[in-house]
Parts: sequence; C-alpha cells; structure tokens
Amino acid sequence: MNEPEVLTAEELTKVVLDLIDQKAAGVMTHLTSGKWHVCDVFFKAVTPSAIQIEVQQNEKRIPIDIQINQPVGISVQHQFNKYIFESVVIGLESVLHGTCSGKVVLELPDKSERMQRRAYARTGAPGKLKVKVLFWHRGYLDDTTEAPLDNYWQGRLLDLSAGGMQIAVDVDQGVNFRPGQLVGLQFTPMPHQKPLLLEAQVKHLASKTDGKEFYIGVEFIGLETSGEGRQKLRRLIDIVHEYDDINQTPPGNPAQE
Repeated sequence: MNEPEVLTAEELTKVVLDLIDQKAAGVMTHLTSGKWHVCDVFFKAVTPSAIQIEVQQNEKRIPIDIQINQPVGISVQHQFNKYIFESVVIGLESVLHGTCSGKVVLELPDKSERMQRRAYARTGAPGKLKVKVLFWHRGYLDDTTEAPLDNYWQGRLLDLSAGGMQIAVDVDQGVNFRPGQLVGLQFTPMPHQKPLLLEAQVKHLASKTDGKEFYIGVEFIGLETSGEGRQKLRRLIDIVHEYDDINQTPPGNPAQE
C-alpha cells in the first residue's frame, strides 16, 4: 500500500522553501457556513512558526470569506509527490471580503503528509460490482445562486482515484450540471463495506457517443482539512488498490468471486 509519510515541521519547512524556489502552485480549501471554498495559492515565505501564501485572484473561485483562526487545508503536487496538511489562519494582508486574492499567513503545522503521486492512480470500477453513486446539489464555487432542475441523483461509478471519480447518469440529467458545481456524494465500494460520504466539485462533463449516458467527472475536496478527511483519503487509496486487483484477476479465478 502507498501509506503516507509523515513529515515534521522542520521537514515541511525544507519542502516549502523548495516550493517557493520552484514557484509551485497549491490549493487551499476551507469550509465557511457549510460551503466549501477553493483557491489557488503560491508559497511566498516560511519562518519557524508560519507559512505565508499568496492567493491568486480567480473570478470563478469567489468569495473566499477567510478570517483569522479559520481552519484551512493545503495540498500541492511537487515532483513525484503530493503534500497535504491542515493549518489555521493567523494573519491576513490585502485580503478583501468576497475576493480570492491577497496574502494569508498560516501557522506552521507540527506535521504534514507526503504521498507518492502514483497513489492517486485511477482505475475502472469493476463491472461485476455495478457500484451506485448517490449525489446531491451543494451549491457552486462562485456566487451563483440558481438551483438545478433536480437536486438529487443516482449514477453509476465508472472509475475512481484518491482525487476524484467519474459517474455516468442518464443523458437527460445533463442539464443539471456545470463545472464548478459542488455536490455531496455517497457510494458503497464493496457490498460488505460501509458507505463512504464525500464532498466534491464538478470538473468535467461529456455526453457518451451513443447519446444514452452523460459523464460527470468530479474532484474530491476537503480531504486535507482534517484528520477525518485524511482517513477517508487513505480509505480511497485502499479502495482503488482493491478495484485494481479485481480488474487484473482473470475471469473465473476464485479470487474474483
């Protein structure tokens, strides 16, 4: 299994210095009033007690509504690894209410996690399982307040990674979705397992060539913001490995039963 490697504050400091030098971009997520906010960030400075990041302005990712003492999650891909950690806002500079820009100072966490990017490999859902996905409307990443025609759906899991999934629904349901839409979702990976509850944002939409199904690609959000979220992340990685083993087992092999 691709278990995460726990980094100390000193080790994370060295990583952040490299991120600053390489001008690597990361993602910050936080939850305000029950709604997820997502912003792109760059790392600007690090001290023995704090990390300064700059939030990049993006009209499609507003409002940020960030405040002092706000818990946040940070994730960044660099070289062959993905780094994730949770922190808290201890300072703000030039951050306007309702905007996604300015500098934010975060407390340097005691520990962070590093995972190999291959842990996020995608695999198809085993056809024999016919995994159903239940999901529902949770708003949008921007200021849009419009609601879709329906707000609750059931689809079929096509593929899964630790970072997201692709779902198939009836083609007439396509009018309910657009990029940036937030959804809550639940699926039961294996018949004997407990359901997994996640938050995600719609990233990609496409119609199947035969015109019968509509494909929705979603990216999970908030998994790096808490210990519970990271437990879900580790479970997702285990599920992907389990699906991959089933997919590689020859038909008729008892291991597949």
